Amino acid sequence: MKILIDDVKLNLLLETKKNFIGKNVAWDSFLSAFSFLISVLLASYRDFFGLPGIALKTVFVVLGVGFTFKSLADIHDSSKNNYSYSDLLSDINKLNEITHNHSIVIIKDTFNRYPNRLLVYDDTRWNCKFFLNYKENPNNESFIKQHISQELKIETFDITLDCLGQQIHEKFSESTHEEKVYSHRFYLAKISKFPDMMLQDSFECDGKQYYWMTVPELEQDENVQKKNNDILGYVKELV
Repeated sequence: MKILIDDVKLNLLLETKKNFIGKNVAWDSFLSAFSFLISVLLASYRDFFGLPGIALKTVFVVLGVGFTFKSLADIHDSSKNNYSYSDLLSDINKLNEITHNHSIVIIKDTFNRYPNRLLVYDDTRWNCKFFLNYKENPNNESFIKQHISQELKIETFDITLDCLGQQIHEKFSESTHEEKVYSHRFYLAKISKFPDMMLQDSFECDGKQYYWMTVPELEQDENVQKKNNDILGYVKELV
């Protein structure tokens, strides 16, 4: 998945979280300090250059106690500020300026000897002819096949998908009347067996009107030129 992030916002996030990134206090630091303290308590020290052995042992015990409590304090602070790599990834994804991830599905009239038309439908929200499109899903290709199967009455095993590419771009949304950043992934759906209704120049299925149209015909459609010319341009390059 591609994301789009403002580098200023990303730098601000990293600056804010820099004290937590990569700071993971492990229990082994506490165990090391505690083991050192136990070994010092059990050890015997001889006098060294005039220093009594008990004085040396006391110094090492104090150091061991200090390291042990420091490790416990770090573990306590870490538990209160538990910022992991998954938290950082989540924060970065929140900066993503892509508001809509969609898949555009291209179907050609391969039942003809010389296929040169593409399947579009009337979108009532945008009042425009669109290629089949779906919001992206974690199981995206299976999700697309299921929807094509349900909408066009085609068996899923008669559908194969090829991913042609992805485009990130900004366009005006006719439904919300504002500029949005879209990520469109383009698929070519190959149908091995078309139902009879799809062999017609236009057909209706479950209340939705479909058309087979060439790219030049779509380019002559004023609504397509106004509202979906960018997608048509990408499709023209891909197929």
